[in-house]
Amino acid sequence: KQWYQRRVRVVEPGIQLKEKDVSDSESTERDSWGAKTEYMLALIGYAVGIGNLWRFPYLCHRYGGGSFLIPYIIMLTLLGIPLFCLETSLGQLTKKGVPGAFAAMHPAFRGIGFAAMVLDLICSYYYNSIIMWILKYFFSSFTTGALPWSMCPEGDTCCVHEDNATMYYWYFETLKASNDITIMGSIDWYLFGTLMAAWIVCFLCMCKGVESSGKVVYFTATFPYVLLLVLFFRGITLPGAKEGILYYITPKWEHLGDPTVWRTAATQIFYSLGIAFGSVVAYSSYNKRDNNCIRDGVVVTLINCGTSIFGGFVIFSLLGYRAHKTGVDFDQLKSGPGLAFIAITDAISEMSVGPLWAILFFFMLFLLGLDSQFGMLESLLTSVKDEIPALNKMRKEFVSGGICLILCLLAIPMSFQGGMYIVDLLDNWSLSYPLLIVAFLEIAAVSWVYGVKKFSLDIKDMTGFEPNLYFKACWLVVCPLVLAVLFLSGIVLSAIDGYPLYDKFVGCNNDVLEAQGLPLEANPTWVVKDRYPASFVLIIVLLNLASCILVPGYFLYHYKAKIMRLFGR
Repeated sequence: KQWYQRRVRVVEPGIQLKEKDVSDSESTERDSWGAKTEYMLALIGYAVGIGNLWRFPYLCHRYGGGSFLIPYIIMLTLLGIPLFCLETSLGQLTKKGVPGAFAAMHPAFRGIGFAAMVLDLICSYYYNSIIMWILKYFFSSFTTGALPWSMCPEGDTCCVHEDNATMYYWYFETLKASNDITIMGSIDWYLFGTLMAAWIVCFLCMCKGVESSGKVVYFTATFPYVLLLVLFFRGITLPGAKEGILYYITPKWEHLGDPTVWRTAATQIFYSLGIAFGSVVAYSSYNKRDNNCIRDGVVVTLINCGTSIFGGFVIFSLLGYRAHKTGVDFDQLKSGPGLAFIAITDAISEMSVGPLWAILFFFMLFLLGLDSQFGMLESLLTSVKDEIPALNKMRKEFVSGGICLILCLLAIPMSFQGGMYIVDLLDNWSLSYPLLIVAFLEIAAVSWVYGVKKFSLDIKDMTGFEPNLYFKACWLVVCPLVLAVLFLSGIVLSAIDGYPLYDKFVGCNNDVLEAQGLPLEANPTWVVKDRYPASFVLIIVLLNLASCILVPGYFLYHYKAKIMRLFGR
């Protein structure tokens, strides 16, 4: 067998470049994308997720309509594109999952990769629970009569108005929500079944890593756009669609002077692209070495943000129709599940052939969520196999199946009556600050320790050209500065807001509503704000520390010998 050596530059402690011989036999064992199209579709599918349709339109509505696009595009330019391209370049350069990628910058930085793995694990853990709810609505849409959420049950004293039917179905039929975060209640076997279905589909699609998921994305990453176009043309033909779209795009220039708007735009860019989870690094590690990773990063970020803007037209055309039919004010809109499972389902129930449009809408959300889950699970799978080489000798199906099975079993509490509180806690309180910290450490490790100049030369060695001044300036100064401002402003706003609160479902408990000064007729969401119990505040603190503590922890572990000598042991 003929061997030849490939020279790869790595950084040893002391930040002095050395030459390390790596046999090509090592790299040939690594999987690769069957075609460039697979990689691009996988990245687009990962970045374009459910949040593009149920978070961005709401933020645009709340923070100035069309004027919100100005800070949004500026933050895309200053933060989104540079960070995304840094991760595509890092993965392609190192051919490793996220821990190995940062260990190539400096061995002590492996902890940054472990921190990203924990964030990816937390998000993967609860993300399929959202798909669980989507599947519940998807299967319930297969009916020849009226949609099940379009009317109140006969004789029910809780659903007092037909306008509340969609909210009743969400809280009472889908979630069967408990009245307190400390009450988990009983399991909902229907939701348990859809949760199992979501994890089984994930396993079947990625059981062989990129070899299988690379083929699946030809459908899962493209068909949502077909459905989005169909819903767009149907939406704009509905009465009231014009008013809804105008409400969406009409600029309110006074909002540009509000610092919260700029922070919200930067945060939306950050989370929409899925930066700092390690998925972009993992996907890019399967690229050919001469792939134009910078161009790919720019294309994917532009498609992602373009999808968000276009999705807003679809959502607000439907909401305009809803306002036309029911008279519900736009100001009652909420982000997240409240938009998808209440407002949009209400609009769809008013449409002719409602079940068909409901099937198309929830199937589109299912595919969008599935692609994002692929990216997070692939990052875990890649990193685990890189860190435990013995797993590479096992069949890929066993390794991916083991990861899916563990996460599936851990997610079973999400199908209980109190499951929505767990999802809400993890989604709102476990990722915000750790993601900003990990992203800051990523950019600092590459730009300040390894060096922008050396990193740019590595990219030139791969692609044949060096990144321009825009990327270098953003990597060196702009991105760290924006991330630091986001983190510090978040701390200040959290301090101003005070004790963390959660949405507590009270249903028809009139005593609770009256204690809040809100009679049933004046509280159509049947939800009130309540303080998290002390034990849950502790959980929030531990979740935020779980990832971040790995960075200094591994740093101390790496230098433990020197530390011991320093203290004379």
